Amino acid sequence: MTSPESKCIMMTKIGILGLAIAAYFFFPGIREFAAEGISYLRCRNFEGLRQFILSYGIWAPATSIMLMTLQSMVPLVPGIIITITNAWIFGWQYGALYSWTGALFGAVLDFGIARWYGRPVIERFVSHKYINFTDTFFKRHGIIAVFITRLVPIVPFKVISYGSGLSRLTLGEFATATAIGQTPAIVLYSILGQNLSHNIKAVAAITSFLIVAGLLVYYYRSTIERYFTFPKNR
Repeated sequence: MTSPESKCIMMTKIGILGLAIAAYFFFPGIREFAAEGISYLRCRNFEGLRQFILSYGIWAPATSIMLMTLQSMVPLVPGIIITITNAWIFGWQYGALYSWTGALFGAVLDFGIARWYGRPVIERFVSHKYINFTDTFFKRHGIIAVFITRLVPIVPFKVISYGSGLSRLTLGEFATATAIGQTPAIVLYSILGQNLSHNIKAVAAITSFLIVAGLLVYYYRSTIERYFTFPKNR
C-alpha cells in the first residue's frame, strides 16, 4: 500500500504541475511571452528577438535570462540564437553572463523535472532513442559525460539535462559540471556574436576548437572526474 508520505509527495507533484499549466493557459501574458519568444528562436530571427528583448526596457536582462531558461524545455529550439543576440545587445561580457545564467537555470530546471517526475513525463519531451542514448552514456562515463557534452556544442543541451535527472548524479555534481562546461562555448560564441557575425569560418573554427577540447577532456577524464565528484556521506 502507498504510505501517507508517498501520497503527499504525489499530490504535491500533481499540484505544481497543475499550477504551471493553469498559469500558462489563464495568464495571457505568460502564453504570449512564450509563444513570441520561441517563434523568433525557431525562425532564427535575430532582429525580431533583439527588438523583443529590448521592448522590456530595464527588464531586458531578466527577459533574456527567462527566455534562455524557457527554451531549455522546448524541443528543437537552439539556445545559441539567444547567446549571439545577447552579445549583440549587451556586449559580449554581459551577454555571456546573461546567457550563462539562463542556460544554467534551464539546465537545473530540466534536471529537476526529470528527477522529480521521472521517465514517463520526460519521454513526452525527448524521444526514446535519445533517452536510451543518455542512459548508456551516463552509465559508462558518469559526471564527465555532462562536462564533455556542455563543452562540445553538438549534443542537444536539454537532452543531457533530462538524462542527467534520470541518472544517479547529484544536483550539485550536475550543476557544477554544467556551470564549468558551458562557459567556454558561451564566451566564445558571445565574442563572435557581439557584432552579429555570421562568418561561417569563424563559427566552424570555434566549434572545431571546442570539439578538440572535448576530446582532451575525454582523454583525461579519470583525473578530471575526481575534481567533480563530491564526497558521499557514509
